[in-house]
Amino acid sequence: MKKIAAIIAALAIISAIAMYMVGSSSGHLSELKDFFWVPLPLAVICLFIAFGKKKENV
Repeated sequence: MKKIAAIIAALAIISAIAMYMVGSSSGHLSELKDFFWVPLPLAVICLFIAFGKKKENV
């Protein structure tokens, strides 16, 4: 599960960067620059899952 979460987080960050770059260079796709932040919350949640410590049962 942690490996899949890390992969999803990386893809979300890469997609946000790509959305910003494409939106900056193209006038017709400028909406991408306005909404490049949309995949970032998913990336943050997946990073917490991927790199969080497992709680021990007491």
